[in-house]
Amino acid sequence: MRALVVDDDPTLRLLVKHLLEEQGFAVDEAATGESGRVLAMVNDYDAIVLDLVLPDGNGIPLVQALRLKSRDTPVIVLTGNTDKSAIVMALDAGADDYLTKPIDFDVFKARIRALVRRGGAKRTEQLSVGNLVLNRLTRMALVDGKPLHLSPRELATLEHFLLHAGEVVARTELLEKVMDMSFDPGTNIVDVNVTRLRKKLAGAGATVEITSRRGIGFVLNAVVA
Repeated sequence: MRALVVDDDPTLRLLVKHLLEEQGFAVDEAATGESGRVLAMVNDYDAIVLDLVLPDGNGIPLVQALRLKSRDTPVIVLTGNTDKSAIVMALDAGADDYLTKPIDFDVFKARIRALVRRGGAKRTEQLSVGNLVLNRLTRMALVDGKPLHLSPRELATLEHFLLHAGEVVARTELLEKVMDMSFDPGTNIVDVNVTRLRKKLAGAGATVEITSRRGIGFVLNAVVA
């Protein structure tokens, strides 16, 4: 899953990013409404956390831009403003929920889970290939009904492979969308992560395989008996 946080307060952005990562999100950040709007229009997000008060205005135009383009990305707005009219304007513009600052950590995470859960008919909550199943909300992977214990990064990698089962997934794509890196750090971090995931899948008896396409990336497919 992938989320966008739009807030000009770097401390709050870091806090929200950490809370979202605990829920299994890869997180992009923006400090202004315009930079957030650009990211929101270019990328597909499972959730957007949006501050209402930004250096270049408020967050409402971002929500309006999304809805005008028929983008149904769930949006939760954060506000330190107790003026109900601002909250009403955001909700009327198409925001899905709101929270007031300071943030209660448990309430925030519960609201995010609820927001993603009702994020539209296009969202697939459960992914499966062979005897492997991943519930994207509970963040639990099962092989033949038994839990598969993965690190958060391994789980995010598996989720991306399942979303693109049978397709070639490039290393650069895994760096950007799973590991939250926009550049190749010159290490084998992707290969190490995929190797660990392969070993755990094989050890659990999963009827899937991740094969390498030299110089391109990887493909996840069901194992044909």
